[in-house]
Amino acid sequence: MDLARSLAERGRYTVAPNPLVGAVVARGGVVVGEGWHSRAGEDHAEVVALRNAGDAARGATIYVTLEPCNHHGRTPPCLEAILRAGVSRVVVGALDQDPRMRGRSVEALRGAGVEVEVLDDPAFETQNEQFFHYMRTGRPFVHVKLATTLDGRIAAAGGDSRWVTGEDARRRAHELRAEAGAVLVGAGTARADDPLLTPRGLENEPPRTTRVVLDPHLTTSPKSRLARSVAEGPVVIFCGRDSLDAHQGEGLEALGVEVVAAPSTEEGLDLGYVLERLARRGVRGLLVEGGGETATSFVRQGLADKLTLFYAPKLLGSEGVPMIGALRATKMAESLRFSVSEVERFGEDVAVTLYPAPVAEEERVHRAG
Repeated sequence: MDLARSLAERGRYTVAPNPLVGAVVARGGVVVGEGWHSRAGEDHAEVVALRNAGDAARGATIYVTLEPCNHHGRTPPCLEAILRAGVSRVVVGALDQDPRMRGRSVEALRGAGVEVEVLDDPAFETQNEQFFHYMRTGRPFVHVKLATTLDGRIAAAGGDSRWVTGEDARRRAHELRAEAGAVLVGAGTARADDPLLTPRGLENEPPRTTRVVLDPHLTTSPKSRLARSVAEGPVVIFCGRDSLDAHQGEGLEALGVEVVAAPSTEEGLDLGYVLERLARRGVRGLLVEGGGETATSFVRQGLADKLTLFYAPKLLGSEGVPMIGALRATKMAESLRFSVSEVERFGEDVAVTLYPAPVAEEERVHRAG
C-alpha cells in the first residue's frame, strides 16, 4: 500500500479534478503490475496495473488507494476490469465518498466471491483532501496561498510585489495551481499584476486551469491578459448584481469570459455563492492567491481549508501592504488559530503549511455572540 500511495503521487499536478489513485498487483509477495491515474479521461490506476500484470493478475491481490469505481464516466468501471482479470483479493486504502460509491464496489466484489479488505487509513484521505472535501461538502477545497516578508507584508507601499519570494518558491506556487485546478484572485491583483494565473514550468503539462476573479464593480479590462487567454483555460469573473455594466460584460463575454452576477453581503461578494457556482462547474480545488483583502475574506468567514505562507527573508516595515486585513479580534483569545502541518525550505524562502485548528464548542458559542 505504501508503493500504491507513492505511485498515486505521480498524478499530483496532472490529475485535477479527479482524485489521486495508485494501484499495485502482487502475487506471492512479488509485484507483477503497477499503475496510477495520471489525467482525467485516461485509464484509471487499476486498469493500468492489471494491464501491466497481464495473466499474472489471475489469483493475485490488487492494492488500490481508493475504492474502485463502479460507474461509467469518461472511462469504463474499474470494478468490471478487476472481476474480468480474476484477482482473488482486493485491499482498499479508503472508501470513495462519491454518492455513487461509498462501499458499493466493495459489496459488489464480495458478492462476486472476491476477498476485500478496507484499511480506512486516514493517510489515504489526507492524500486526496480536496476530493474528499468536495464529496462531503459539495464545495471546492479552498487553499489560501500568500507570499510575504518576515513582517507580514505582501507588497511595498506603492503596490510593488515583484518579487517577494525567489524562483524556487514561485515554482512551488505553480505546482499548487496545477494541484488545485482553479486559481482565484481579487480585482485589485488582477488590475495591478495583469496575471495569466496559469501553472507554468512544470515537468508534465497540467490540465487547463480555471482562472477566477472577484470583481464587484467589473473593472477587469477586455484587453487584460486574462480576458485574452481563454484558450489557455476558462476565465470566470464574479461581479456585483448592481454593478454589471452590459457593455463591459458583453466585451468580456465576446472573448469567451464567463461573467457571473453574484449576490452581495456585508463582507462583499457572497463567497458561499461563488464556491457553489464553481462547484457546479466541476471545480474541486481552489487556490486563492490574493491579494490580502481577498485572502482575509476567506479566512474571516471560515472558508479557508488550508493555508500556505511563503516567507521571504526581507523586511518592508509598516508602510508595506499587510498579508491579512481586519479580523475583528480585539483580544488574543479571539484570534483565529491554526495548526502547523509542514515547514519546507525553497532556496532562501520558507513555506509554512497550516490548517484551521478545531474550535471547542464553548469557544464557538462565545464567538457567535
